[in-house]
Formats: sequence, structure tokens, C-alpha cells
Amino acid sequence: MCICKKGMDLFGLPEEHCIEVIDFLDGEELYFQDEGKCGDYEPDALEQCRQGLSRMIRNNKGQYLVASKDLILNFEDQTRRQLDCDNVLFMIKLYKNTEGGSFPVAIQIKSGAKLKSLKCEEKENKRKVLLVEGEAPGYIENNRHDMVFYMKGVEDIDDRYTFQSALWSGWYLAFEQEDSQYKLVLKYMEDEVDGHVDENVHFELESKQN
Repeated sequence: MCICKKGMDLFGLPEEHCIEVIDFLDGEELYFQDEGKCGDYEPDALEQCRQGLSRMIRNNKGQYLVASKDLILNFEDQTRRQLDCDNVLFMIKLYKNTEGGSFPVAIQIKSGAKLKSLKCEEKENKRKVLLVEGEAPGYIENNRHDMVFYMKGVEDIDDRYTFQSALWSGWYLAFEQEDSQYKLVLKYMEDEVDGHVDENVHFELESKQN
């Protein structure tokens, strides 16, 4: 088992090696293990890691992502007392990875006895993200799936991550103001120009006990 700092090349291994995330520590370090040769594991397939993460998700305005009873995802100002409810604690399902730089994940939340997952969908030529009932599969035959995102640390900024859709390259989870609220949306981002970074696609993962 190895420990590496976020921002380093975490996976300097041959492509046929599998990487399994063990856990995040203090938001800056993470544990991972090299499972060696993948054997029958297909490089383009996604297989669930043994462990996942339970985290609250914040935007760069300090607001927390909240799932309402009618499956609407908004960012809201919350006190620590208000955060002791299930509608802000998301389960991040991690998948084994054969490539460096990012982690395939699915983002889920438990509402009562039911599990709900973030899903990318296109309707009337508009791409969006929504919360649907059901769990992301534990094994996916290819790396393009509507419930999977590639989570990557933001360079030179601790504890910040981006989530790129596995289904549509270049489309990221983002927050956008609509009327008086900030909503979770999908946003297309071209390559950065002159170092410009759209911070609306940056998110912080915070553990509940902090």
C-alpha cells in the first residue's frame, strides 16, 4: 500500500496494472494500492472498489449540495446543526482504474430506504444532471456510463475536485445561479486558455465529522 500527495502522478504504473483507492485522508492525501496485473479485468471496464466514501459536497461559495424530497439538487447555506440530516451526505462509489490522473466515481445518496444516483441525461437537445432512483452498477463493461464521472484534483488548489462526465467528454458538474438559488448542472468546458479556470466546476468534499 502506498501514500501519495494529491497533485503528484499517483499512478506511475504500466497500463495493465489496476489501482484501487482505499481512502482519503484530511482531504489532501489518499491511500491507494496497486493490485498488480489485472488478469481478466478489461482496461475499458469499470469495477467497484471494496470501499467508498461518504462526503458532503460544497461549492466555492461555501454552500452545501442538498437533495430535496422531490429529487431537486440545490446548493444551500447550512449550519452544522442542519448538516446532521441525510439529504447532504453523499456516497461516492469508487471504481478501479487503469489510467492515471482521475478516478471513476458514481455519486449517490440514501433517502429513506431508497438509494438515488446522479445521472446524466439529454432531453430536447439539452444536457443535464438529475437524481434518479437506483444504484450505479458495481461492474460496467465500458468506461462510458451515464452515472459515472471522472473525479480529478484541481492543480495547485488543495481539497478541490472536478467531476467530468464519463458519458460526454468535456462536460462537468458545475453550479449555476437560477433565480435566487444555485443549482447543480452540467457545463461544457473547453481547454483552459491563458490559465483561465472556471471555478464553478470546483467542488470540495467534506467529511461529516469535521
